[in-house]
Amino acid sequence: MTSFTSPSAAAQAAASGSRCSEGYVAMTFDDGPTERTAGYLKALRDAGRVRATFFVTGTLADGQRAGTRRIVAEGHQVGNHSYTHADLVGLDAADAFAELRDTSRVIRTRTGRAPTLFRPPFGSTDARTRRDAARLGMTEVIWTADTVDWSGLPTETIVANALTVKPGGIILMHDGLQTTLAAIPKIVQGLAERSLCPGRIAYSRTSVQAWPGLTFHAKAAPWR
Repeated sequence: MTSFTSPSAAAQAAASGSRCSEGYVAMTFDDGPTERTAGYLKALRDAGRVRATFFVTGTLADGQRAGTRRIVAEGHQVGNHSYTHADLVGLDAADAFAELRDTSRVIRTRTGRAPTLFRPPFGSTDARTRRDAARLGMTEVIWTADTVDWSGLPTETIVANALTVKPGGIILMHDGLQTTLAAIPKIVQGLAERSLCPGRIAYSRTSVQAWPGLTFHAKAAPWR
């Protein structure tokens, strides 16, 4: 069993929103729920009852029903990450829409809430994908800080990549990785040292640049 050190007072204060003078950032986890999701949730609790956003795939959300419900029960946001983690841009129109529609149905069935956030797998998106998300009442969310955790990087590098995030930004991580699980308390601590608090994802009227040529309309905001 993985053990975690107790969060510092600074991390606890930041997670509770009492020391957020520099603003908020969103911690997000793609590709779950997995067998490690419960460990992620525990790590977030232990780091000061931090809340995050989990972008789940329909196949896993349907198969890991208890995990999907638990994410919501513990106060986290759940977003749509397609049904099979397909590159939506490469699908025909009907199949691409079904990927989003079917995942939203699963999330609503398992949690009682339809998702309002959507992240395209691989960050691969286009105007049609955004229209499909909007038809289903979802805001497209990309990211502004990529930990590249999926590539086998060590925990310390994942932490360093996460902490390049700027106020209002969104950190990309993935569910199911032991290295990322171990990074959670260190990222929370690093944010606290910068007087940044983990926040929820909200719609942004102004566009946000993910990378040159791609913008989206979402930002980190205080939990309400």
